[in-house]
Amino acid sequence: MIPAAQAEHAVRFAALHRSGCFILPNAWDVPSAALIAAAGYPAIATTSSGVAFSLGLVDGERIERARMLAVAGEIARRSPIPVTVDLEAGYGREPEAVADSVRAAIAAGCVGCNIEDGDPASGGLFDFDLSVARIRAGVEAAKAAGLPDFVLNARTDPYLRGVGDAETCFAEAVKRANAYAEAGALSLFVPGPGDAATISALTAQISGPVNMLVVPGLAPFSDVAALGVRRISLGGALAGSAYGHAKTVLEKLHADGDFAGATERMSHGEMMALVEGFGPKA
Repeated sequence: MIPAAQAEHAVRFAALHRSGCFILPNAWDVPSAALIAAAGYPAIATTSSGVAFSLGLVDGERIERARMLAVAGEIARRSPIPVTVDLEAGYGREPEAVADSVRAAIAAGCVGCNIEDGDPASGGLFDFDLSVARIRAGVEAAKAAGLPDFVLNARTDPYLRGVGDAETCFAEAVKRANAYAEAGALSLFVPGPGDAATISALTAQISGPVNMLVVPGLAPFSDVAALGVRRISLGGALAGSAYGHAKTVLEKLHADGDFAGATERMSHGEMMALVEGFGPKA
């Protein structure tokens, strides 16, 4: 039985994809999720890379599903807004592995997930037919679990995996995204492109809500939204920014002994209030 609050979050999250455009920041722990909620965003995503790095692991399914969902589940348990989890390539090659991962995500309290079609073992893309079957299995698992509004964000990786030139990547991304939409995915994720011409062409040719990733040089939100994008993910950018700031502070302190950078932070009291105020107390 799906808890009423989770079902309501699923409805709210799915509705965000039907009109307009929204920014979806990606958390890697409870405090980062609390910051996202406090800033007024409508939903929280997790970042597989950020979670992995925070646990001392590299990205790319080097973290097992249980550990990934332990983080996402704690965020979802405490969050007043919907939470979607990055499930990487589904933690298994076969469709049933994806179905198992979706069921586990729902059991953890999440209302959506990413499933990518890049094969972590080969470095290429999963076979087209297998990729479609994997997405269909995830969608059907969510429906069978009693959460038809679960947003499976089907990620296709021709650009990230470098399957060919720009024209080849575009054609493959459109082919796969449309097939995933037909299989029931409620959001289609094409990470990589950042130029207006490519993004506009993708949204015109993909039959469903398109999710883009923040990349260097991406235009401001209003301009990207005007291209027909429904959802803009930060991916690992927020986690990278936090670690990048720490790196800068440490290097400057080591070089000149000036403590000023180390005091440009949230205070202990602010951190206490942030964590304590994020949902039920641990």
